[in-house]
Parts: sequence; C-alpha cells; structure tokens
Amino acid sequence: MMTKRKLKLPFMLKVMRFNIHLLTLISPPLAARVVNHLWFKTCRVAEPRREQNHLETAEWKTINVEQNKIQLYIWGQHNEPTILLVHGWNGRAAQLGLFAQDLVEQGYRVISFDAPGHGRTSANSTNLPEISRVIQKLSHEYGPFKAGISHSFGGLCLLHAVREGIEMHKIICIASASNAERLVEVFAAILQIQPRIIDLHKKLLEQQFGEEMWKRFSMPEMVKEITIPGLIIHDEDDMDVPMKSSKLIAQEWPNSELVITAGLGHRRILRDKTVIRRVTSFIGDKE
Repeated sequence: MMTKRKLKLPFMLKVMRFNIHLLTLISPPLAARVVNHLWFKTCRVAEPRREQNHLETAEWKTINVEQNKIQLYIWGQHNEPTILLVHGWNGRAAQLGLFAQDLVEQGYRVISFDAPGHGRTSANSTNLPEISRVIQKLSHEYGPFKAGISHSFGGLCLLHAVREGIEMHKIICIASASNAERLVEVFAAILQIQPRIIDLHKKLLEQQFGEEMWKRFSMPEMVKEITIPGLIIHDEDDMDVPMKSSKLIAQEWPNSELVITAGLGHRRILRDKTVIRRVTSFIGDKE
C-alpha cells in the first residue's frame, strides 16, 4: 500500500478557503454562489514531454460544439474500427496517449479530444452534460465507436452520452467517480466548505440541472440501463477517487468485469503496460 504523506497546500487553495470562510460569515447565500461558480471552473496543467510526444503522432483537427471549438486528436487510418478516449476533470487527451499508440498498432483508429476548459480547447469552465454533448457530436461525425475508454470524471460523461443514445460496443472505465454527489463531498473537503453552504450549493445545482440530477448523474444508476459489456479498472491506492467507487459501479453493471490494481494511484494507471494490454485485449475479445 502507498503511504499517505502530508502535502503542502498550494497558495491559491489557501486563498480560496479563506475567502469562502469569510463569505460564509458575512453572507451564506453569496458564499454558496461563489462555491457554485468555482464548481464549474477548470484548471489547465502543463503537459509533460512524454505526453507531447503522443500528440505529435496525431492528426489535429477542431470541431465546433455549441460555443466551443473542441481540439481533436486522431491516430490511425479512417477506415479502421474507431475507439474514443475520454479524459477526466482537469485532465487532457494526451494523458491517454499510450492507449492510442497501442490501439493503432492493433489496427484501430483512435479519436480523443480536450474537453471544454481543458487542454487546447476554448473556455475555462464546463459541466457533465456539456462534455456529454461533445461526445455525442463526435459519435455523429466519427462513429459508431467500437469502444470508449474513459478516465475518472470522463466515465460519468461517457456513460451519460451512451444513455443519451450513442452507439458503442464496449466501455472501459478507469478510476471512475461513481456519482455527482460524491464529487460534491470531495469538493467540499478540499475547500473546507461548511455543510450549510454545500446544501445551498446543491440547491443551486438542482436549479441548474433539475432535482433528479443526483440520479441522472450517477454511474451505478446509469449502468442499470446498459447492456454493453464493460471493463472497470481501479487502483487500490488511488488517493483521488476511492476504489469503492468502482465497486459500487460493478455491483450494478451485470455485464461488467472489475479489475483491481495496486501501487499505480489515480494517474500512473494510465501509463501501466499491464493495464493497457488488459484494455486492448478486452476490446479485441469477441462479444
């Protein structure tokens, strides 16, 4: 097991915590509106050189989806079976580059994209339905997809798009967060937001997406309606998304297999050769 170590908090995180705490004392409704605004904000992280190398082998295109110009990356030949890669929150397409490399060698075309507010795509905020609509547009333009590979928050977005009707033969979910309510809990813990402010924030979310959003944005609920074969992979040492999240998903997904790894955490799992081989093998297996 990985040992937990005390991390030094980024300065901006300390500032946000202080400001939210101050606003909570002055005006709880205002604090809730600020929290709601921050909920949708994204943060771009610089790509390491190894990820840039993956993008250099791809064809770059853009596609307009609503008000956003979405950056696409395409590997392989257009007449090959197509695989879609979906990154997570504050992630980027390049993080799944090793999957693209291996899949192209196996004879597939691979398409990935930077979600709104991520990587080279426009905007600085987004939400689950918006990313789902990007996936739906890509399915219309480049589908049907033989399989979709998702990481973290990307799993919620991919499953939402499948539930909305896109055609896909297999789904792979790596380190997936189980539902939006759990994400709110994590968000509250990171920013040390008081429960009464979180309750107000949740009410604002319900005004934006409907009171039934907690069920609609829940992977254990989504997979109940899905007959597509699924492969769920999660590392027991994931410090970002607990392994129990994937266990909850697997319990409700009859046609799925759960694979547990160790020592890879939340992101290094995307670079593990054994994981990549397991995914490509699952895609290649006869249904």
